[in-house]
Amino acid sequence: MKIKTSYGEENDINLKLVIALSRTHLSFGRGLQIFLNEYGLTLAQFGVLEALYHLGEMRICELIDKTLSTSGNMTVVIRNLEKEGLIERKTNPDDKRAFNIALTAKGEDKIKVAFESHLVLIDRFFSNLDGEEKLALQKLLKKVNGL
Repeated sequence: MKIKTSYGEENDINLKLVIALSRTHLSFGRGLQIFLNEYGLTLAQFGVLEALYHLGEMRICELIDKTLSTSGNMTVVIRNLEKEGLIERKTNPDDKRAFNIALTAKGEDKIKVAFESHLVLIDRFFSNLDGEEKLALQKLLKKVNGL
């Protein structure tokens, strides 16, 4: 027999929301990890390639900001992507002491194919929602995040 403890209506609702958000995050994360494994990428590597693909070359500090990463992690990610020939360092034209990170042709080819498949994954994940529901969910999540 399950024992149900109540912490008050508002707290009970908040707890259920946290559980729902966590389950959603875990569910999407599982599918995303399977997807990334097919391309031999980590989440951080995919984030870097995607940012460079859509925004163009940028400095490492900008990549850290765009991908919500840390400097220690980014150093490893950049090094591994360079080893695979997917990105390259270029001297920053505005500051010769700094480097910009850019996609190589190999990197651009890889992220183009991976991103198109990623769109299919996202479409499947949200397939139970219609357009209005997706917009409403987006609006509510922004509100929760204070945006």
